[in-house]
Amino acid sequence: MDQTTTPSIAPTTDQHAQRGKRGYGGTFWLTGLVLILLAITAGKSIESKLAVSGMPKFGAGEASLAELAALLFAFAFPLGFALCAMAVMRPRMGTGLADIAVAVAAALTVTAPILVPLLLGRELVSYHFGTGGIAITIAALGCFWFLGRVRHDIPVRFTSAIDLTVLGLLCFAAAAWNLCGSAAMPSFLLMPERLLELQTLPFAIGQMKSVLGLLVAGWTLILAAVMLAAMRIAPTSKAP
Repeated sequence: MDQTTTPSIAPTTDQHAQRGKRGYGGTFWLTGLVLILLAITAGKSIESKLAVSGMPKFGAGEASLAELAALLFAFAFPLGFALCAMAVMRPRMGTGLADIAVAVAAALTVTAPILVPLLLGRELVSYHFGTGGIAITIAALGCFWFLGRVRHDIPVRFTSAIDLTVLGLLCFAAAAWNLCGSAAMPSFLLMPERLLELQTLPFAIGQMKSVLGLLVAGWTLILAAVMLAAMRIAPTSKAP
């Protein structure tokens, strides 16, 4: 009599855990999208008030709907994107430590507008921006260098995705350069007395428009790169 055992088709514990994580990731996605929409809606609802009085001074009186809307406008958008990022990474996380690391990174991203001024102050210090600019330059050139090395070793079907990524990063680097010029010399957006003295507002507006254009172009190119890579990977990733 044949004693060969038939492999069980019942899901393993690991498969159940993986499915559970996928479902949890879906919850993150949905919650993140809802928060992003709430932030945009809250921003539109208080747009005229912010134009007149700026951001409300929290804790200076009784909480109002406008203050709650301002909180949503300030934090719901980055929190929504942080949850979407966690949804992307969560199905592949294997340990609780990885979950904690991603959660901490997401929390730091959302609270950066509060934490950074608390740690570094709200004074205009040139070396802070100079150091940040140097760090961005080194990081951008490092990305170019390593992507260039990878491009020569990967299958040809992925080179177009690499090229689109490089172009997207080029747009981000140019946007950072123009943003630096908008905030300080030669536009002086963070130095209103110099801006008024030199009448640089039209130039500053032009620079900020170019920053937005470069960011849109950069994100579009990165999206195209990711979509192209995903389409090229998909046929080979459906192993039984």
